[in-house]
Parts: sequence; structure tokens; C-alpha cells
Amino acid sequence: MKKYCKAYYAHQIKQFSGWSEGYRHPEQDLDDNDVIYLWDDFTVVRSPIASSTEQVLFDDVTPQWQQFCREILQFNIPQDLRYAYTPAESSQ
Repeated sequence: MKKYCKAYYAHQIKQFSGWSEGYRHPEQDLDDNDVIYLWDDFTVVRSPIASSTEQVLFDDVTPQWQQFCREILQFNIPQDLRYAYTPAESSQ
């Protein structure tokens, strides 16, 4: 389940060398100043609340893409939200 996303300008994400290969909707104009969203599963979408896969712009999640996100975009889960990613402890 996706829990966190971060907004970026399209020109920031388009810096990735493999971007054009994963871009699914070339018929949709994506201006460099459009705001798009990077989810915690490293997919990129137009809207953070749309549930349709039609909103997915990029889902070619490779180690290179993840490295780009972490190192160039400085994408990480904020410290105060990391609790949502730890398995719940079972109460006995």
C-alpha cells in the first residue's frame, strides 16, 4: 500500500536518462513546470489522489531509477513518517 509521495516539477524528474522509455502517455503534454508526484514505490503519477492507472506516467522501477531518486532528487521517507513502514508489533 502506498503511503507517501512527494511533489516534483516535471523537469526535475525528466533528468533521468531512462525517463522517455517509461513515459506511457506521450500524447499528453507534460510541461517542464507541471507538478507530478513520486510515490514511495518509485512510480510517478500526475495526481496523488487519482486511483486510476491512467494517471501513471512512469513505472519502470529499476535500481538506476531508485538511485537517481535518492541521490539526485533527494527522495526519502521523512523521519517522522517512517513509523508507518515498520511492521506492527503483535500484542501478547
